[in-house]
Amino acid sequence: MGFFRTLFTKWRLKKSYKKLYRDDGVYLLLYCMRGSRAQRALIRDYKFFTDIVGSTSTAAGGVPVVAVVTSLEDYPTDMDKWWVKNKDNLESLGMRFSTHACITSLPDDPYASPAMRARRQRSEQVIRCIIYESYQAGQTPRSSSPALTL
Repeated sequence: MGFFRTLFTKWRLKKSYKKLYRDDGVYLLLYCMRGSRAQRALIRDYKFFTDIVGSTSTAAGGVPVVAVVTSLEDYPTDMDKWWVKNKDNLESLGMRFSTHACITSLPDDPYASPAMRARRQRSEQVIRCIIYESYQAGQTPRSSSPALTL
């Protein structure tokens, strides 16, 4: 991405964020990534978004950023093992999250094995719980945000 294109994209994202923030507030950012090793684009995109919304780990009053790790079908017994294995690496790259969810994102398949259907159902439940808990935290839109300054 060229410099001006990046600048324009960031400006548009910031403008959209300001509108969301002004209208209803922004309470949660689900940062989805494939369950593979951290790549340069992944790190760049993380910094791009958190520079705009101000994550809870980097700015007081920031938006909670949750890591949602997808494509973990190769972890049949415990998808959270991916997080245990990779959390320190993500943090060493400057990626910090309020919490995480390790999920499978395969579409619903009535012919899938009972174990796979249970993992998919559990994945849905984990995401719903994160959203619900964020909502229940009762955060109200803040009158000012450090991320809203240009």
